[in-house]
Amino acid sequence: MTTNEPWEGLRLDGHTVVLGIIGDPVAQVKAPLPLTRLLQARGTNAVLVPLHVQGGDVGSLFDALHAVRNLAGIVVTVPHKQRVAALAMELLPAAQQARAVNVVRRTPQGWQGDLLDGAGFVRGLVRSGFDVEGRRVGLVGAGGAGCAIAVALAAAGAAAIDVQDVDETKQLALIDRLRALGHIAGRWDAASPRDLVVNATPAGMRPEDPLPITLSAIRPGHTVAEVIMEPAITSLLAHAQQLGARVVPGRHMMEEQLEAMADFFFDGTQE
Repeated sequence: MTTNEPWEGLRLDGHTVVLGIIGDPVAQVKAPLPLTRLLQARGTNAVLVPLHVQGGDVGSLFDALHAVRNLAGIVVTVPHKQRVAALAMELLPAAQQARAVNVVRRTPQGWQGDLLDGAGFVRGLVRSGFDVEGRRVGLVGAGGAGCAIAVALAAAGAAAIDVQDVDETKQLALIDRLRALGHIAGRWDAASPRDLVVNATPAGMRPEDPLPITLSAIRPGHTVAEVIMEPAITSLLAHAQQLGARVVPGRHMMEEQLEAMADFFFDGTQE
């Protein structure tokens, strides 16, 4: 019998509380081990398990999972954040503003969703030495992660958020949402330089993926940030480094959220 060393010493028994992380795909997720370790270090007998779920099955999944008494909640990743937010559930303020969720906890009444991506992303930028205030941002991707990041960057004092998405409906919806919240926002061609360039799309997860922006958008000394966690250095970040830009890999967003996730699921309010 062999031991899977990274999980050695963790508790797993009939009293273990289960969390799931859903995505499509899900092989790239990095949160299961570090969040499980954090929870158990805090004295909570819980594990986070990856669940590969396709879009058409998301609604029925949540209907079924509420019957699982030792399930505390679900972490939501690409591409389900907006789809899950549209289900019948209570949305906390950040999720309401972005119309997306990345954490959902089970309550006696149903489900309650929140969005931690944006705050985690901004904290990761600050930790890397980037000051958001007064900066102009070029954001590619108006999906769940993009919406969360846009709202959080605007709230942190970004001068303007310019958005690009292949889905014009999503692009315009995010721009309108930011403007309705009192922020400056507009279209972006993904080619004009910006102080901060953010890729909030899945482009870069596979070696054959095209770059999500044109490299003319990157200038020496500017910052390029990813939401993709695997690979750690995407093709976009590699090109940005060659052009003299500062890069912030996607894993920073997840790492900055771990404590907040643990608090969300186990703060004493769940059933």
